[in-house]
Amino acid sequence: MWFLLYPHPRREVTEALVRRAEEAGCSALVVTADSPVLGRRTRDLRNGFDDLPPGYAAENMRDLPGAAPGALTDIPMHPAASWRDVAETVGMTSLPVWVKGVLHPADARLAVEHGAAGLIVSNHGGRQCDAAAASVDCLPAVVDAVAGAVPVLLDGGVRRGDDVAVALALGAAAVGVGRPVLWGLAAEGEAGVRQVLRTLLDEYDHTLALCGGRRNADLSADMVVRGDAAW
Repeated sequence: MWFLLYPHPRREVTEALVRRAEEAGCSALVVTADSPVLGRRTRDLRNGFDDLPPGYAAENMRDLPGAAPGALTDIPMHPAASWRDVAETVGMTSLPVWVKGVLHPADARLAVEHGAAGLIVSNHGGRQCDAAAASVDCLPAVVDAVAGAVPVLLDGGVRRGDDVAVALALGAAAVGVGRPVLWGLAAEGEAGVRQVLRTLLDEYDHTLALCGGRRNADLSADMVVRGDAAW
């Protein structure tokens, strides 16, 4: 279990969240680096969805420093966040700190220099900026930039098992799966999530076999033909 950490403008709040993640048994922290401001999500604006419905709350934001007893702290974005914040977070904990939201190779190198234990190439599911590049298109340059110093994961656009195969072939150590899991949860609860994950694994195994492979390492970048190039 990893904890997704949005850096708070007040350092003491960030540190309190880190302590809570440690105490809850989380094995890693994931610093979200691509949310200096909220994305302009027109569907949410149109539907008036700008907060949790009445009766629901982000309970991990209750009883944090600076708030009244029992009160919730807002989750503000941190437009002034910098690489110094990443380094400070690394210094707060013995847990590995990953950086999520990396798309540019220069940022990948900076993340490693500031102590990141791993990177997650992600465009925030396309919800932060409509003009952001696809995660998979950015993956090879990020993998090359870190040159094996830390593992690189891919997040975003994974809908089928063959998407997993493409990501691993291009150098990802693993992938993140978001929306399909939520669709399974909405349809059939825990059983739906299990079915989604089983289906993804089955589709991946099938694609791996069709590529002539028996293990993840048998996939290679020359198996992926991009739209602007060919063998």
